[in-house]
Amino acid sequence: MKLPHRAHQHLLHGPSQLRREDLPRPVTPPEPVTEAREAETRPRRYAYERLMTVDLRHTYFNASEGRCRALVGAPTAATRGWMRDQGLLFLQEEGRFSVLYDFNRRDQLLSALARRHREGEWSWLSFVLVAETPYFVNLTDLPSDFQPLQTNLYFDNTQAHFLDAPPESSDQGLHCEGALTPPALLNPGSHVTAASGLRVVQAQLQVVLVSEDVDRVVVDNLAGAPVLCKPCSIPVGLLRKQAPYLVTCEQVQARRAHARPPDLEQRLGRVAYLDLVSLPEGRYVIRQEDRAGRTLHTDTVVYTQPYPTPLCFVNLLLDKPEASASGLYPVCDLEQGVDLARIVPLELELRFERRQTRWIYYAIPPPGVRYEALDLVDTATSGGVTFSGPSPAHVAGAGAAYRFIADAELPLEEVSTFRFELRGAQRVGSPERTLMARVPVASPALVLPREGSPPGRAIDTRPTGHPPSPKASERHDYSDIYLNL
Repeated sequence: MKLPHRAHQHLLHGPSQLRREDLPRPVTPPEPVTEAREAETRPRRYAYERLMTVDLRHTYFNASEGRCRALVGAPTAATRGWMRDQGLLFLQEEGRFSVLYDFNRRDQLLSALARRHREGEWSWLSFVLVAETPYFVNLTDLPSDFQPLQTNLYFDNTQAHFLDAPPESSDQGLHCEGALTPPALLNPGSHVTAASGLRVVQAQLQVVLVSEDVDRVVVDNLAGAPVLCKPCSIPVGLLRKQAPYLVTCEQVQARRAHARPPDLEQRLGRVAYLDLVSLPEGRYVIRQEDRAGRTLHTDTVVYTQPYPTPLCFVNLLLDKPEASASGLYPVCDLEQGVDLARIVPLELELRFERRQTRWIYYAIPPPGVRYEALDLVDTATSGGVTFSGPSPAHVAGAGAAYRFIADAELPLEEVSTFRFELRGAQRVGSPERTLMARVPVASPALVLPREGSPPGRAIDTRPTGHPPSPKASERHDYSDIYLNL
């Protein structure tokens, strides 16, 4: 009887008698949605904007309108941590890199910068630029013996300036007001030169003392604040308690101030050993001081990791450190307080110039063939490139050849705009014919530094640690090009 009853209820779309659980339940009004509750439930929104941008420009890359695709930027380890804490992002694009900030966390970023500014601390980000091609030095207007393992090009925005103008303390005000338009250059002068190079040091550093009067070696950071001190003369009383490498300058000063009678002191030799492993990568000034605090010698270096080998080291300050300082910075009016501080995105350019070399062509005829007339002419619209020659020459492994030397230095280009044609005749009086309609152009893979008059004498470009010889001004870069006829 139970089964038919259930089937009857199903047929009537419901039970014949209502049960308690079938009664309608009272409708409770929904809880009012407060602003705090809505903030908890809705997903967080990010709105990133550019804080700083560094455009990498190079005149060699004419196919990409001067955008340098051969350099890639990366923040240092300490900078990555600080950017993460402040909600900053690093963005690498073709030919430039940027630092982005979260617009929703702008007040927190300005508050952190203002706090550091009140305490006299500088706020900066550090980046390295690594070359993606082994020929970057060859195609750039730098010394041929430039060694990134020993020297890095260093830049920071305290030396930034507007185009065709020197750095001035009033530049920051013009930038904040938007009175001047880009470009603003990060490099001193019109383009990067070897004068921006600084010696590269690793974590373990040996400092040769300049005299017996050196009492301590002090390491200052970018802001000029001492971050490391190594005593060179230690009281014997301290040496009885701990090893020399554990003794600090503060302990030596305290011992000298309180020891009565004064302790005898022991010199630690003519070399001071510094351990920089606890310091972030960056630019440092190493000072040798005497006991009275006078600086006897200074040396500015770049401390960075050897792999991947950086070519450039860049420090970017976020705000103007001092009222008298020059340069350009993205945070304006920070000294007036957080409420009046504002962010004006800063765009800087780092400009590299292409290398120019003397092009030398060697025309190698087939065995037994001689040309009574040869000519290398410029068939491009400019038509301004001329060559001296031909003159007889000998090419190792190929024999006799004809040599043409460009009368002026020619720039290297990613897509060359030069077009040269080789013409010649085997007999005197015969009409010249085209032997090679478009000869190859110089490649950055083969740049040969030589000294003396063209075609020059080969020189050794390996680093020696000695200053250049007086003949350095006679050195020129050459590009040898071989034409098999």
